[in-house]
Amino acid sequence: MRKLPPVRKTVGELAALVAGEAEGDPSYLIEAASGLLEAGPRDVSFLGNPKYAQAANASKAGCLLLPPSSRGARAQASNRIYVEDPQRAFAQVLALIEAQLPEPAPAIDPRALVHPEARLGPGVGIGPFAVIEAGARIGERTRVEAQCYVGREAEIGRGCRLYPQVVIREACRIGDRVIIHSGTVIGADGFGFTTDKRTGKHTKIPQLGEVVIEDDVEIGANTAIDRATVGSTVVESGTKIDNLVQIGHNVKVGRDCLLVAQAGVAGSCLLGNRVILAGQAGLAGHLRLDDGAIVMAQTGVMSDLEKGQVVFGSPARPHREAFKLQALYGKLPEIYEALRELKEKLRETPASSEEKP
Repeated sequence: MRKLPPVRKTVGELAALVAGEAEGDPSYLIEAASGLLEAGPRDVSFLGNPKYAQAANASKAGCLLLPPSSRGARAQASNRIYVEDPQRAFAQVLALIEAQLPEPAPAIDPRALVHPEARLGPGVGIGPFAVIEAGARIGERTRVEAQCYVGREAEIGRGCRLYPQVVIREACRIGDRVIIHSGTVIGADGFGFTTDKRTGKHTKIPQLGEVVIEDDVEIGANTAIDRATVGSTVVESGTKIDNLVQIGHNVKVGRDCLLVAQAGVAGSCLLGNRVILAGQAGLAGHLRLDDGAIVMAQTGVMSDLEKGQVVFGSPARPHREAFKLQALYGKLPEIYEALRELKEKLRETPASSEEKP
């Protein structure tokens, strides 16, 4: 197990940190953070989902972060902190630990290739075998780790982190405090071709646009965000993108959206703010999803979605309707058998006297 720095906070200090209400011994010292099942008497843990309430009750944690609805519930932990969002509170505790992790001093590794016409702000770190092309600009305190590529005229803001083997293609723009995980490619050519109707031959459409990633976006590993044909593919501030997500050319993703693993967004889609695409959701091209729309896992969307609409299935339907259909699908064998038996009975029933000639 990875050895992490200690927490070393009392229950009272943790309660103050997360703006919660402590119950038990406020002077009790907490030294680490752990999951409900693994936690020991000097660990803090949390209940983020009611379905794990039984595990929370049995947890040996020295302190539990609990929602107010758990007040009075029986549990082994005598020290508790009641807070509206236990998961967020636990994240604040983890941030204390993360802040103690050692970080190398920012430096430009001699094995990196930085073009003399690139501009680096103060405190920038460049890892071994990274390539920074001419005209690229990197803001202060940004870390570009090993084997990354930053193309010509690309811009990266302040306080960003590019993990190993990230590619930022030419003329793309990255805002401040953006985190991009390994294997991600920003600014590959969009999937644009014309097809000759007579010969079936495909001809590439030049992809001359850019990608704009705004502030405080996080992008998971092996994600691809394609440059626009002309204009910009845009991901607005605060959006979080999981691993293995595909965003096509000229897509615009609004603020504070969540795009989960293996979701795919075809070209020229427009997503509003706080839209959620769950795992393996897929959007056809040129669609508009209004603010707060939710596309559930493995759903295929073929038409626009209204504000706050929740859909499921392929093709997508309103989720309650889709759930009813799913329930019926499971009963199809018995429905079929009942219909077959009914047909047999009707076939065996003699015609009535009125029907006889």
